[in-house]
Amino acid sequence: MPEIKVLPEEVVAKIAAGEVIERPASALKELIENSLDAGAAKIDIEIEKAGKKLIRVRDDGKGMDKEDLLLSLGRHATSKINSFEDLDKLDTFGFRGEALYSIFAVSKLSISSAKKGADSGCAVVGEGGKVTKEMPAPPVKGTIVEATELFFNIPARAKFLKSDNTERGQLMKTVEEAALANLNTAFTLKMDGVEIFSLPVIAGGAMENLKNRAAVIFGKSVYGGLITVESGSPAIAVYGLFSRPDALSATRFNQHFFVNKRPVVSTILKQALYRGYEHMLGGKHPACALFIDLDPSVCDANIHPQKKDVKFSNDNEIFKTVSSAVYSELLKKQTGEVRFSGDAARNKFCPPDLSAETGVKADVPAYGQSRSAQRNAAPGAADSLFEPRAVTGGAAFAAEARPDWYAPPISYLGQVAKSYLLFESAGGLLVIDQHAAQERLLFEKYLEEFSKGSIKVQPLILPVSVELSRSQLETVLKWKDWLATAGFEIEQGGPATALLRATPALFYFTPEALNEFLGYLSEVLGDPSKSTEDIKRNTIATMACKKSIKAHDYIKPPEALRLLEDLKSAKDSFHCPHGRPTLFYLSPSEIARRFGRSGSL
Repeated sequence: MPEIKVLPEEVVAKIAAGEVIERPASALKELIENSLDAGAAKIDIEIEKAGKKLIRVRDDGKGMDKEDLLLSLGRHATSKINSFEDLDKLDTFGFRGEALYSIFAVSKLSISSAKKGADSGCAVVGEGGKVTKEMPAPPVKGTIVEATELFFNIPARAKFLKSDNTERGQLMKTVEEAALANLNTAFTLKMDGVEIFSLPVIAGGAMENLKNRAAVIFGKSVYGGLITVESGSPAIAVYGLFSRPDALSATRFNQHFFVNKRPVVSTILKQALYRGYEHMLGGKHPACALFIDLDPSVCDANIHPQKKDVKFSNDNEIFKTVSSAVYSELLKKQTGEVRFSGDAARNKFCPPDLSAETGVKADVPAYGQSRSAQRNAAPGAADSLFEPRAVTGGAAFAAEARPDWYAPPISYLGQVAKSYLLFESAGGLLVIDQHAAQERLLFEKYLEEFSKGSIKVQPLILPVSVELSRSQLETVLKWKDWLATAGFEIEQGGPATALLRATPALFYFTPEALNEFLGYLSEVLGDPSKSTEDIKRNTIATMACKKSIKAHDYIKPPEALRLLEDLKSAKDSFHCPHGRPTLFYLSPSEIARRFGRSGSL
């Protein structure tokens, strides 16, 4: 008996479906793209039970007759291409002919469709890739697709779906991206009978519609910090919205890139965006809805089964065009606000290096780290400084009365740049980063309260309201119960609003700080039930950051000495919760050596 065999069609269908449809949001994306390719002016979407029970997409596109409807359910059936050469000039979304086939293979599906002017429409019903019924339908122009009980015949795939809140967030994000990309199409979204948003097409052109939708999808606080760009080269158009340097975010959540209106995840485009800001980021992140339109023949959207990625024939040209467009627009805004002139303007805003070799390798700063910090952290930079021995969680200091750096007599000398505290210690110079030190102290105090279950909670007289995108809010609400154990009482105050009613007494959040904190949660934490203790520990560290004494805050001498004494007793006095150093020490001999002396004074 031969060992090689041809798999049954049913198995082949399920394998193929698994490449295209990995979760409810994947199915929704494919259905929306089919509606757009059919010329829909309006798309209505209804979801039940995070898409696991129902995904319904209704459009007013050109519709199908019975013959086309039956063909559309087959594998490699498409109206988008006729020959292989057509792949080089695609201007549609779906083209492989795998979308409906894949959804049909793993769901119970019904489709009703009619062409304009037809006497009647047609409908089909089936499950697991097999049509079980055909019938007439009302002659209403357009198509209605209903996918129910997704993955009913692949329980292993259904088992690995995330929580309903997670899947709802992904579904919302899919509709948000489609609405941002297709400004001439109206969208409505309902989930479990509740309207999440309605985005009509308004008068005023594409940019006005983009602004209107960004205000709803990003939330007013993020939208208020966006500026427009309409630039690029004759071959590559760049347009859209992105953040002003004074309105950056703590996370990358609200970043959307579109190539020929297709939402993509592109390293080149992200690096180009960051490079356009050059020195202006300061460790934060821009929000954007950035569009790149170019000849379809110079980009390939067929390199990923779900068409998430895109490949360009000339990465360097794309990088240069996008980063230059962003930089030029920022320069206009900066020079308009600061009013530099002549050489001063050129020195303040020198153009970024956009060489072909370095362009696509531009590094994107990590959370909380600026490019200047990266440059200053050169190997060997700390060779002449006091280097604390390695510690893990401060455990190495548990049995010691004081850390190595604490060497009386100590006297306070003053503050530099309203950020660094200077002390004379045993004849040497001790420098403490006041912000990093305060982070460490707050972190350890809060962690102690948390571990003992004795967090002191401070109810707020007036709730603090924060507006987020719908998908961000959905993610944050997954953490509601855990945040309650951590001293935060958060609830939903509207379709895109979170209300903070209480906080740990140790902290005070301004609305701006809370916005950053919740945005950080929505991006990095995922499912709280599956998060490691390390991730939750980092969450606590983030809380500490928001309350800490900030750089550029004046601190009085008694407060500086109190901070020093408290830091001496910390489990890890050398590092803030994020791992940055809190202090360094120049010994008397090192100071003498730098002045060419043979020994200390």
